[in-house]
Amino acid sequence: MSESDQAVNTSTQGQRSFVVRLLSGEFGLATTYWAFYFLGAGAFFIFGSRAVNNEQWIAYLVMIALMMAYTVILIIGIRAAYKGPQLWKVMSRTSSVFMIINILTGVCTLGFVY
Repeated sequence: MSESDQAVNTSTQGQRSFVVRLLSGEFGLATTYWAFYFLGAGAFFIFGSRAVNNEQWIAYLVMIALMMAYTVILIIGIRAAYKGPQLWKVMSRTSSVFMIINILTGVCTLGFVY
């Protein structure tokens, strides 16, 4: 690759939006996964807290189901993208961490119940 090709490639990468770079895998598997996970957990916390505060229990249960499905999809994505050794070890630890965070997020959203 010549110097002019490298300069064009570098300037093109700098012009792409954060979301495009994230989805293309430019940031790596771990960063992409955690970004999507915390985006989902944050959305659940905000909308779940509102649903609990307004006592909309059906909507809250739907959000819990969506959050669990979202977590499963992310774990499947990691399994598909991970190419390193001991996949089962990585998956078990990752799943454990996410379930703990999901439980804590759920408890926090229920903090509006008196």
